[in-house]
Amino acid sequence: MPVEAKPLFRPDVLRPYIDQFQLPERVENLRPKLNDWAELISSGRADTIKETQLLPDFLTDFFYELLGYRGPAGGSDTYTISREQLVEVGGKFADAVLGHFHLSSERYIAALEGKGPKDPLERPFAGRKKSAVDQCYGYAINLPCDWIIVTSIRQTRLYYKGTDQHTYELFETESLARDDRLLRRFLFLLGAERMVPESGECHLYKLRAASEKVGKELTKEYYIRYADIRQDIFEQLVAANPKVSRQDLLACAQKLLDRVLFIAFCEDRGLLPEDSLKRAYEHKDPYHPRPVWENFLGLFRSVNLGNKDLEIPQYNGGLFSDDELLDSLTISDAVCYHFNDLGEFDYRPASQAALSDEDSGRQLIDVDILGHIFEQSISDLEKIRDAADGMTQKQSANERTRRRREGAFYTPPFITRYMVGETLGAVLADRFERVRQRLANQAKGTAVKSLEDPTVYDLEALNKPQREALIQFWENWQDELASIRILDPSCGSGAFLIEAFDQLHTTYLASNDRLFELRGQRTLFDLDRKILQDNLYGVDLNEEAIEICRLSLWIKTAARGKVLTSLDHTICVGNSIVADSKIDERAFQWQQAFPEVFENGGFDAVIGNPPYVRQELLSDIKPYLEQHFCSYHGMADLYTYFYELGMQVLRPGGRLSFIVTNKWMKSGYGEPLRKFFSEKAWMESVVDFGHAKQIFEQADVFPCIIVARKPTEVPAPESVRVCAIPREQLRINDLSKQIRTEGVEVERDRFQSESWSLEPKAVDDLMRKMELSTIPLREFTQVRPLSGIKTGYNEAFLIDTPTRDRLVAEDSRSTEIIKPYLRGQDINRWKAQWNDLWMITIKSSSDYKSEWSDKGDLAEKVFSYSYPSVYQHLLKYRDRLISRSDQGTFWWELRSCAYWNSFEKPKIIFPEITWRSQWCFDTEGLYTNNTVYFLQGNEYWLLAVANSPVNWWYSWRKAIHGKDEALRFIKKYVLKMPIPIPTSEVLLKSKELIDRLINISQKLNTTTNTILDWLCVEFEITKPNQKLRSLLDLNSDSLITEVRKVRGKKKLLSAAALKALREEYSTTIAPAKELALEALQLEHQLSDLVNQAYGLTPEEIDLMWKTAPPRMPLHRE
Repeated sequence: MPVEAKPLFRPDVLRPYIDQFQLPERVENLRPKLNDWAELISSGRADTIKETQLLPDFLTDFFYELLGYRGPAGGSDTYTISREQLVEVGGKFADAVLGHFHLSSERYIAALEGKGPKDPLERPFAGRKKSAVDQCYGYAINLPCDWIIVTSIRQTRLYYKGTDQHTYELFETESLARDDRLLRRFLFLLGAERMVPESGECHLYKLRAASEKVGKELTKEYYIRYADIRQDIFEQLVAANPKVSRQDLLACAQKLLDRVLFIAFCEDRGLLPEDSLKRAYEHKDPYHPRPVWENFLGLFRSVNLGNKDLEIPQYNGGLFSDDELLDSLTISDAVCYHFNDLGEFDYRPASQAALSDEDSGRQLIDVDILGHIFEQSISDLEKIRDAADGMTQKQSANERTRRRREGAFYTPPFITRYMVGETLGAVLADRFERVRQRLANQAKGTAVKSLEDPTVYDLEALNKPQREALIQFWENWQDELASIRILDPSCGSGAFLIEAFDQLHTTYLASNDRLFELRGQRTLFDLDRKILQDNLYGVDLNEEAIEICRLSLWIKTAARGKVLTSLDHTICVGNSIVADSKIDERAFQWQQAFPEVFENGGFDAVIGNPPYVRQELLSDIKPYLEQHFCSYHGMADLYTYFYELGMQVLRPGGRLSFIVTNKWMKSGYGEPLRKFFSEKAWMESVVDFGHAKQIFEQADVFPCIIVARKPTEVPAPESVRVCAIPREQLRINDLSKQIRTEGVEVERDRFQSESWSLEPKAVDDLMRKMELSTIPLREFTQVRPLSGIKTGYNEAFLIDTPTRDRLVAEDSRSTEIIKPYLRGQDINRWKAQWNDLWMITIKSSSDYKSEWSDKGDLAEKVFSYSYPSVYQHLLKYRDRLISRSDQGTFWWELRSCAYWNSFEKPKIIFPEITWRSQWCFDTEGLYTNNTVYFLQGNEYWLLAVANSPVNWWYSWRKAIHGKDEALRFIKKYVLKMPIPIPTSEVLLKSKELIDRLINISQKLNTTTNTILDWLCVEFEITKPNQKLRSLLDLNSDSLITEVRKVRGKKKLLSAAALKALREEYSTTIAPAKELALEALQLEHQLSDLVNQAYGLTPEEIDLMWKTAPPRMPLHRE
């Protein structure tokens, strides 16, 4: 079965537009030409005419006249199609480009490449090294533009640069002449009026976005229905079969769904008679009434063995094999109704639905939706299984986390495509060259030249030895393809194996095309079966995952009249990292399971998204892991051992690629794994996506992808391709190109057991210079960062000003223990902004002797007399305070703290988790909560360095990244922060600048608070939006706009109110903006001093700004 082509746009999104679209008047006059082109193709005459003779007329008739594009000869200053050689790739030029062209400007929309009628478009042809589609993708990348049009005159295809080459809209030239609906579709999508409108963007973007939105919504809707059906089937099976275990019944419920889904899929693709499920449900024999379930048993047997009377071919493969338990169950008609219900969706290929002139009235479920469904189904089955075991919700969560493949969220196609391409693609390139070299060394005479590049030849100019040498090469290459083995050791629903199937299938077809060209006949074999039996292997701990993976592959390869390939040997249940059945009954013996693989040295490619299971849930197998894995660390997550396992099962020269969290590259627990890679593997590429939610939308992870090669006897590569992509810059529609263009080569020796840096050499050298020419912060300050107070129960100890005022009014002595405090969000640059919050600070009797410390059983009574209002306040939370783990000697006290007095001394404060560079001084004795750290002392220079752009630049690369790419200034990192030694002159100047910055910061905070209070009183704005909170970014007009926006349409501003706003702006905000401008100038001066102290050269400063991370504290002057 060929790799399934998918349309760019969902048919259900596109159909309403086409229904409403009317053909332009110009079409009627062009119908004779359309018929002429259709006849030219159908008669076969087009195949005998050269491309260079056909293409100019085709472009004129279809793109100029029919679709309405204008060339430069149209008498206008602007035109929409250019036949000029605008863009080149490999010495070839695009045949045309669509867009807006003017004497002074150009805006590209689509690249267009034309070929002759025999060209297959998606595969190299006529001795070319690249396919027509590959060529045009290259033009689109170089222009750049997003849309790609490729035509063979026989057919025209529309591609989007951000999708794979199996996703496109197809237009058959013959069909356009005979079917007005298809002609309307062609003109609607590619017509110049919508592709290159006079104003606005190309309409294809809107259609693409709508298709993605509908696809996401339908995925959720379909899965809810699917999951509800499964749950109801399971519950009914339990009720009707009390003697069967719930676990066995759950497996039966899932098997029923797998069978029904396969039949529904086959019905809509012509592989089984239409409405097979419906007829099985509705069939009734009045002479012999029986349960509907027996009809379905008959249908399942027919699919398994074949049934000529029902015109059902035999499929078998294991999915429909006899199942004694399932066949013996009591299954109600209500359960069978659900089978019919699932069959009501539309499972046709989306490309077929796209060309249909009928709306089936059913929701289209494409292969991408099924991928999401299958992956989610695995996680949900685990929840149901836990419930079937009678676990509590907490027990279920713990057990599910133990087994759960948290990394197995649905891996999007752009990731699987990239990873399989980097592993399998590299293996194919190596093996191709190996076959070429072997045969070239054996060749003689003119045959030698033909094997310099077997993909490029002039078919008509080949002599007999050359032709025979090429035939021998491509036959040998097919044999080589059959020997390639690909493994996903935690295969889940099979997303990676499906992508590997597609890429292998394309490679096999290309070789078949070459042989057809060279010898006039194709190699006859069952390609799908060959790939499934020879090339693909998968293992998973979860039995349901394996069944779903097999189903995915069967759906992928099902063909009418062809028995399903048995996957029992190649897609297996097992614990990939445990080989001892005493440790796990599902232990997997790799050599025994796949002897044919290891007889030839191992797998060629290992790919996947292995499990993310936290180390504390691995306690039972940690002794085994420690004994069998040199990458073992007591704190390592489970995926660590999959890396080592993957390298172990590779053959020399094989490639591994996993997508996992990036934490192991810098963490302590990752050190043994990094050491393993440095000694046992050749790293080829590392891609770090940071906190990119675009990859796993449902998972809060920091994904990275590595590609590593198992060493061979040849010299190791000297460099590794690395690419760190901030999530704001991730281009999911152009990932491969982004990695190629933005990635850099770094020395392989850099990847040792120490924390890994993915920076270019110049950046890495600059960081090292900063470290070598400075001293760590711990040596500079001679103090350690101290944490704020952790109360154990904030609701009791952290209070607002009204509560504080009430407690003080009731007992004035309570001021002794109620202190102002700061949260992380209160920290600004230079000066914190206290938000009228207070902390009840009752020190533990273990640190501080109080009136009740030694009173034993009377201590609580003494405390109640000492601070009666505070006691009554805390008494409300007594039970919660007693049960907390963080407390002092008595329930009303805070945990032990050795540095209480330090809070009221001068200190530098910084948040542990920060979105921006925000360090400040405090000389007012403010306390802090546990989201804030502080350093004792008043080191002005330290504050200057900490708030500098170069420190943010350095910290972005060295500090741990948290959620949403916030930086975490944990103690371990802060102590190592490199601090340059300033001269006395620099020290004096920096103090002067910081004093002024603190002063200005305080004034600006006061101004902002004053204006917000005024807006609250005068304009009833109690909840200002973010723009009003950033008053200094507004002018007088935008201030009025934001005030109106917050007040709403019902509260109009009077003329007097408008005047008041403008006057207040002029009086208060405008002067404050002048102060802010002064502060900015001072910050730049201070930054220059810090750069000078680090000894940065102009070239290094330039490098810093060119490689600046997001949210630098200053912009370059």
